[in-house]
Amino acid sequence: MIAIDVEGTGPSLVLIHGVGANRAIWRRVTPLLAEHRLVAAPDLPGFGASPPGGRGFDLDGVAARLARHLESEVPVPFDLVGHSLGGAVALVLAARRPELVRRLILVAPAGLAPRRAPLPTLASVAGSAIIGARRRVGPPLAGSATARRVLLLGVVADAARLPPEEVRRMLRGSADSTRIGAAIEAVAAADLRPRLANLTVPVAFVWGDRDRVVPISCLRALRSLVPDAAIEIIPGAGHVPQVEHTREFASAVDRLLTGSPIRDIP
Repeated sequence: MIAIDVEGTGPSLVLIHGVGANRAIWRRVTPLLAEHRLVAAPDLPGFGASPPGGRGFDLDGVAARLARHLESEVPVPFDLVGHSLGGAVALVLAARRPELVRRLILVAPAGLAPRRAPLPTLASVAGSAIIGARRRVGPPLAGSATARRVLLLGVVADAARLPPEEVRRMLRGSADSTRIGAAIEAVAAADLRPRLANLTVPVAFVWGDRDRVVPISCLRALRSLVPDAAIEIIPGAGHVPQVEHTREFASAVDRLLTGSPIRDIP
């Protein structure tokens, strides 16, 4: 079973979340994107309300499972947006099942800058610990603008701009997830660049120009693999532009889906 929220009518658009989140990370932007589309946001296996599928977090296995569920729940082909970890899953899904995907939009995707052992394992341990610590201690402190900045340091460009309750939702988004460490290790070790270069579906990128998790310098390197890819930059955004600058993010996705991007790499 895969937990999924569906809103709106029209052409299908699927949104896949990142590692410290669940499908609720899209709650602010979904109503804007669903004005003219059917928008579906699933929880990845092992995240939120979706049970894990086997041990660990195998990108191909997760993508295959998600593809099977989506083609039974969502009209195909669909446009596909993947953020961070979700970008890695979305890329694998599009490479495996290109007939399901109309267009692929990668938002600061993971899995494209492989690390040698033991770095993926160390990243898994450290990442799980940080996400867990933020979730445990953060919600009561989120009323303070200074605390919000500290709690989401490196993830959000300026967390003080976000409402306290939104920060609490972000911190609690990992509460039911059981595959955070395994997913971090999987994408830290993955090298999806050959799959990106060989994609047969149109691909585009969205990036925050203040992203510290997956810096915009990574985008410059990826452009050589897909020189025809459309690009939208969200000024002032960090790693979670759909929350930090919701309307700008929705507008960027709209432009990419209609073939009229206006922002390129600065």
